[in-house]
Amino acid sequence: MKRFCLIGSLSMLLACVQTKDIPSVTIGAQVWMAENLNVERFRSGDPIPEARTDEEWKQANANKQPAWCFYDNDPSNGTLYGKLYNWYAVNDPRGLAPEGWHVPTDVEWTIHTDGLGGEEMAGKKMKSSSGWKSWTTGGSKTCSDCESWNSEYRSKVPCHTCKDTRSVPAPSVTHSGNGSNSSGFSGRSGGFRISNGTFSSQSAGGNWWSATATAPDEAKGRGLFFNYVGVSRFNLSVGCGFSVRCLRD
Repeated sequence: MKRFCLIGSLSMLLACVQTKDIPSVTIGAQVWMAENLNVERFRSGDPIPEARTDEEWKQANANKQPAWCFYDNDPSNGTLYGKLYNWYAVNDPRGLAPEGWHVPTDVEWTIHTDGLGGEEMAGKKMKSSSGWKSWTTGGSKTCSDCESWNSEYRSKVPCHTCKDTRSVPAPSVTHSGNGSNSSGFSGRSGGFRISNGTFSSQSAGGNWWSATATAPDEAKGRGLFFNYVGVSRFNLSVGCGFSVRCLRD
């Protein structure tokens, strides 16, 4: 009996540590964590295995076992971006989310984006106001002098403006990939880990799991990208590593 009480007390203590001072933000009728999940134990107190090497990450997927990692296996990335989890961790019955929270379903994610104007425009409001890469457009444009020429005329008459390259120099414009964060969601570009262990897209994209499976090896998720003002909704391989953002019960 004493041993049982000790184990139970330890689990409760760990749950308290996980839930203490969790930053949150109210968006519509929902209360979200204001930062990505960064726990290494389930709600039950059991440890979630860390997969540091590509082989460990692939093996977790092959064995259908939960796993987490830091982007590039660098703990310093956890401070800003939290941890990346495979979906086996998300779906584990021991509970990935701390007490009083849960991983949102696909429907709950849709309620969130609908409240921010829909998927086509919610991304800008969800993205953090710093940390996203920029991109450049311009530098050239179609030559206006020969733009309307048909192929037969082109073969007979040279364009003295563009020297038959069909384009001329134009000013370059740099666009910021940052969002307005007007929602307070503070979505950061934490990147992801492919099921083969490769890391990708830090500063260019952020992806978050939902709790909704769509096939034995896929689950729904949401994505934000540096060059897109909307939110992407797609099926994700359960062996990939993505961020998790929890919703209050």
